[in-house]
Amino acid sequence: MRMTAAALLLLLLPSLAQGASEGCGQAPPSAPPETVEAAGETREVLVAVPDDYDPATPHRLVFGFHGRTNPAERVRRYYGLEDAMAEGAPTIFVYPTAKRQDDGTFIWRVPEDLDLFDAVVEDLSADYCIDRARLFAVGHSLGASFVNTLGCLRGDALRGIASVAGGIHARAEDCEGDVAALLLHNRGDRLVDVDRGRRARDVLVEANGLDPAPAGFYPRPFGCYRYGPAEARNPIAWCLYAESVNRRGRFYPHLWPDGAEEAIAAFFNVLP
Repeated sequence: MRMTAAALLLLLLPSLAQGASEGCGQAPPSAPPETVEAAGETREVLVAVPDDYDPATPHRLVFGFHGRTNPAERVRRYYGLEDAMAEGAPTIFVYPTAKRQDDGTFIWRVPEDLDLFDAVVEDLSADYCIDRARLFAVGHSLGASFVNTLGCLRGDALRGIASVAGGIHARAEDCEGDVAALLLHNRGDRLVDVDRGRRARDVLVEANGLDPAPAGFYPRPFGCYRYGPAEARNPIAWCLYAESVNRRGRFYPHLWPDGAEEAIAAFFNVLP
């Protein structure tokens, strides 16, 4: 069988190919998928592939999980991850859609949506050049709680997670592997109490085998306590913010704070 130039390149660069998926070296689909099959159901996804996509270059895969009321298209703009991460390693972004409820809201479920995560990873890895060692997940509100839970239950697959205003639906003894995590929470959040965020932090700290006392401090752009030594492969960053007025001037301490996307990008970029 004749080997493509891209496949040959991957063989010549083993350090680059480490973690590279089976889609590396193959021509990509004519358009990104809009659905995946997961647990016998068709689920919607919004996939953003770089205009200069190179099938010889393993790409990070970043998931953006929406909240209860905002669908994938809206949080893609709201999170601003693609602009914030544009200067880092080549990245493919995917925004799955949760199941819609009778009242028009959405909800993420465990274990059903673990199957969705797994299916997206497998499908995109087969069609695109994905670095399976650099899978990330981001979420806000209900999406944050799912991301924190995903970081526990799929810690053996994810390199890092970042969440804003989330809890967790798992215990440390349920966790598989460990994962680096950036957790942001407003002390005055009325929808997801800060104590729920602290529980998520404590579960992930315990799952990672880290000391329960903070070991350092990240001063900017948020005041973040670091759990784990400076050289830790999978630190936990616990960040409290005070921004509580949204763009319409309404008091809303449950908001996605200014600078969150830049902090997330910086955190992911420095992970070894």
